[in-house]
Order: sequence, then structure tokens, then C-alpha cells
Amino acid sequence: MDRPQTGVLITFSILSGVLGGIVATCLVGGGLLTAQESIGEVPAVVSAKEFRLIDRQGHTRASLSFNEEGQPFLQMRDEFNTDRVWVGISKETGVDVRDVDGKTRLVLSVDDEGFPSLVVRDRKRQTKSFHP
Repeated sequence: MDRPQTGVLITFSILSGVLGGIVATCLVGGGLLTAQESIGEVPAVVSAKEFRLIDRQGHTRASLSFNEEGQPFLQMRDEFNTDRVWVGISKETGVDVRDVDGKTRLVLSVDDEGFPSLVVRDRKRQTKSFHP
């Protein structure tokens, strides 16, 4: 096959593929779809006392709210409703990370005087603390 015939064949193949895709979309789907309908203008600020992230089964997987002392915190849970990550302000502001069993494995915190600490605990309950 010479070059002009190869170019015509390639062009014809591309055009027939595009035309076939358009026809299939019209016959099967009836048009283009979007993942989410446009909601118009998005508000600049959203205010609430609590925000919850709910999964498809209706379980709360994350929440942003206040503790008993009125301080904000973020808490995240896994698909088995085990608390896994906590970030917040309390007597010691910090981050708490737990394993699949809900056991605390890492705590990164800063006390009221501004001193940081890192506590790491393994499955054998051996703990290492770092206080720079």
C-alpha cells in the first residue's frame, strides 16, 4: 500500500470511530452526563456548629465539632467505626493516631507552655517519648 492510500485509510478509520461513538451515545445514553449538577453560585462562607461526613451506608466517617470545653476538633473513623485520627485543641493541642484496633499508636502534642512532645507506642505496648 502506498502513502496516499495509507493516509486515507487512517483518516477514514478515525472518522468512522468518532461517528460510531456519537451514534452509540445517542442510541444508548441519550446525551452527555455530568458527575454533579451545577448548583449555581457557591457560598463564600458556610457556618455551622458541627459538620459530619457521612458514607454511602449512612455512617459518620468524620466530624468537625467542639469538645466539652468548647474547643474545636476533627475526628475521623474507618469503615468499621473505629476512631482512627483525632486533631484538636485541649489541655494539650495535638494529633492522636490509632491503629485498626483503636489503640493509640502516635500522639503529637504541644502543651500549654509551648513544649512539643511525640509519643509512639508499638503493638507490644512499648512506648518511646520524645521531648525536645
